[in-house]
Amino acid sequence: MLKETSLEKKLAIAGHEDIVTGFKALGFNVYPVKEAEDFKKALEEIVQQNSAVCLVQDDIYRAAEAEINNYKHLAFPIFIPFAKDFKMNSLDTIVKDLRLRATGTF
Repeated sequence: MLKETSLEKKLAIAGHEDIVTGFKALGFNVYPVKEAEDFKKALEEIVQQNSAVCLVQDDIYRAAEAEINNYKHLAFPIFIPFAKDFKMNSLDTIVKDLRLRATGTF
């Protein structure tokens, strides 16, 4: 029997069902959620599944940002917002914050 070394448990995606369902075929753990409250319930499972990266639909990310911040002390998972319309305001903010922490400048 093969030892489980795939990325299946390492990648997660949370967002509206019509957007995230197809990612299951790519090995993501998929969390279809309709609103931030659904995502807040899934957060603990995402952390317990030892996910390394969790992509979160932008509007849900913004609504649950306080809860996501509760896990910033952990090395993993890394929560990354994504937008279905290619507007990445939340991601831009995160990148600026990381850049500021790493270099002291934008």
